[in-house]
Amino acid sequence: MRELPHRYWRFIGLAALFALVNFPDSMLLLRAKDLGFGFTGVVFVYVLYNVSYAVLSYPAGAVSDRLNRRLVFGTGLLVFSVAYLGFGLTSSSAWAWVLFPVYGAYTALTDGVSRAWVADLVPADARGTALGVHAAISGVGLLVAGVLGGPGLARYG
Repeated sequence: MRELPHRYWRFIGLAALFALVNFPDSMLLLRAKDLGFGFTGVVFVYVLYNVSYAVLSYPAGAVSDRLNRRLVFGTGLLVFSVAYLGFGLTSSSAWAWVLFPVYGAYTALTDGVSRAWVADLVPADARGTALGVHAAISGVGLLVAGVLGGPGLARYG
């Protein structure tokens, strides 16, 4: 890991900070329930999120190959901000039908693109290590965000 370049560690720092504000998807499903969705409705908005993510992932990856991964990833973070702001401000279940696909767009713009960006930042013989560190940092950050954010969300649920 010592041989991984400084630019990689800068990206990992950004990924770690972001992971701390990105709640697990289950928290958003609880938000849908809080907005008045029953079990079936929660399942449908989650399916909508996944369809959006699946449909937009290929175009997002293709654009990141042609343009700049940083630009695509940054756009994804902006989309994330819009989605989370929307989830936080809405009191209407109707908005969930809009916000879950927007959240799927964020995932499409960042998930595969971040891994491709990591692969670009490191030498070929260090890609497995670099991707493993990235996955670990993202997972731990998501866990911490869920543990810290969960009790706050439970108060309002």
